Amino acid sequence: MAKRIDAQDAKQGKQGYPVLVVLTVSLGLAALIWLGVEVYGQFIAHGG
Repeated sequence: MAKRIDAQDAKQGKQGYPVLVVLTVSLGLAALIWLGVEVYGQFIAHGG
């Protein structure tokens, strides 16, 4: 017979950051980097 495991103990990912927070922060950082590259590109395109 299979060993019974409590539902709370069987869950994965109960510690650490929730996935949504990690994805949101990653997307925000990517947007900031993209913005910085766009500004830099405009700056050097106009002879800066």
